[in-house]
Amino acid sequence: MTTAPYFSLPGRWLRVPLSSEAAMRTSIRKTMDELTNRRDELARVRAELRERFTAAAELARSGGASDLFLGLELMPGLPLPAWIAVFPADYENADFDALGFGDFTKALDLAAGPAPSGGSRTESDIDAPTAIHVVRHAWRRTTEVVEADVETTFEFVEADYWIAAREPNRLALVTFSTALAEYEAEMLELFDAIISTVKWKVPGAVPA
Repeated sequence: MTTAPYFSLPGRWLRVPLSSEAAMRTSIRKTMDELTNRRDELARVRAELRERFTAAAELARSGGASDLFLGLELMPGLPLPAWIAVFPADYENADFDALGFGDFTKALDLAAGPAPSGGSRTESDIDAPTAIHVVRHAWRRTTEVVEADVETTFEFVEADYWIAAREPNRLALVTFSTALAEYEAEMLELFDAIISTVKWKVPGAVPA
């Protein structure tokens, strides 16, 4: 059974499970109801938010993501426009355990390659409680959004964390995105702190 890494999130976040389309749509509907307090005068806004978030969730799900997280507040009154998608590799169909963990992480380091142009790459290790190896790529991207014939350019900070765990060997990608590009250093520090809390349930493990 494939499992995904999980982590502690500071502040207030909403989780959308992507295990099935029904679960995804139910979660998004509840999320939008909560954000708008189900106020009648916000029905149109609620519908537009639901449509946009469903499109993003469907894109993540089609790419193999198991969960999507939407940041709301880092603390009361301090908005946190950030997103996290978790992509566990289908290691049931890969012979990852044929490699020793050291060879496995070396293979990951090589496969991850350099960060996108203008970005940065870091490597780290976490003891949680078995060894976890992390390769991070961080970079900025811009996107243009056209609404009512008005084009607006937005800049985002992106961070991909390739995570390798052992016993058995497992691999996942956790990708972060935020529109707070002007606080790039602070946001990457936050993302690093979140990844440092990673735990990963062993497939088939029986709870103690």
